[in-house]
Amino acid sequence: MEPTATVTLEGWRGRIRSTSAPLERLGDEELVARARGGDLRSYEELVRRYERLVGRVLYRYAGQEVAVEDLMQETFLRAYDRLDTFDPRYRFKTWLLAIASNLGVDVLRRRRETVEFNPEFHSRVTRGPEAAVQEAERAEDLQAALLRLPEKYSVPLILRYAEDLSYGEIAEILNLSVPAVKSRLFRGRGMLAGMLEEEQG
Repeated sequence: MEPTATVTLEGWRGRIRSTSAPLERLGDEELVARARGGDLRSYEELVRRYERLVGRVLYRYAGQEVAVEDLMQETFLRAYDRLDTFDPRYRFKTWLLAIASNLGVDVLRRRRETVEFNPEFHSRVTRGPEAAVQEAERAEDLQAALLRLPEKYSVPLILRYAEDLSYGEIAEILNLSVPAVKSRLFRGRGMLAGMLEEEQG
């Protein structure tokens, strides 16, 4: 594997257009295997395949494009450095998102007030049975309450309702069982309802 210092996101992007076509037909497992063997082009294809998704996930935590670009590069560099530790029993996508999520949590701890969500986040979370959440009038209220939640509840909510990840994907990213993910989502939604009810009261 080439030294990390030679691997930059801009360098990948600059060469992907002319080198990625034959690799587009390969699955993630094959690309990872090739990258672990020192084939940088295969890793470039993985970057091309997932950089938008990683960027969206990180934006939920960072909220600023400049910070997101830095976090994206750090995510892919860390993943590249750790390819030898990747367990092929799991999907590369969820393994990569776990790295991105860990970086995002670090940002969330430092800059919780900057997290933003897509316009559908509020309406999708408020479809639950909690009356207080259903009655929330503004997405800003929900965001403010979410940012006060413990990370064990806020992170699953971000992954589920901002990125539409499945329970299984969230479980893999957070190293939890599916029932544990569902439990945290249920508990987190209930805590959000209580916070919003207090604010409105």
